[in-house]
Amino acid sequence: MKSIKLILIALLGLMLIVGCEDTKNDDEDKKADAWIGTWLSAGDDVAPLLVALFAYDSVRVTFEEDNTLTLESHVANGAWTTLPGTYVITESDEGNIHAFAANYTAFEQEGIIEIIDDNMRLEAVQTVPDIGATVPTVAGGFGADPTLLMMNVQTYKRVD
Repeated sequence: MKSIKLILIALLGLMLIVGCEDTKNDDEDKKADAWIGTWLSAGDDVAPLLVALFAYDSVRVTFEEDNTLTLESHVANGAWTTLPGTYVITESDEGNIHAFAANYTAFEQEGIIEIIDDNMRLEAVQTVPDIGATVPTVAGGFGADPTLLMMNVQTYKRVD
């Protein structure tokens, strides 16, 4: 009889441990969901640098759970251009700003991302091929580059 009680206690303990592990994974999934979805930047939300250099009037980005993304840009009075790629977001231990990296066929970007509710800010610069731009950092925050200031900060709204 004592051995049956010990086996039942051991099984109960094992179920509690497994239950705790599942809760942790659910919490991690909820965090990851913050950027998953489609985001649109249009009008005054488009980074002034992108307007000046490329005549963009809209930029749409879709982040998938499998770390793929689709970047779509629209030139004023023109058509949409689509770039598929992959991304990595490295969450910081403090605050809402995280490190961001994207890899497309023709180039790579690095920068920072912040998501608060249904609003996202993204500041990224091309790093491959290297154009000599200063990569934004979590510690420096948005607009820290003395040359670009806030000219390269893109603001998005969630559309799904």
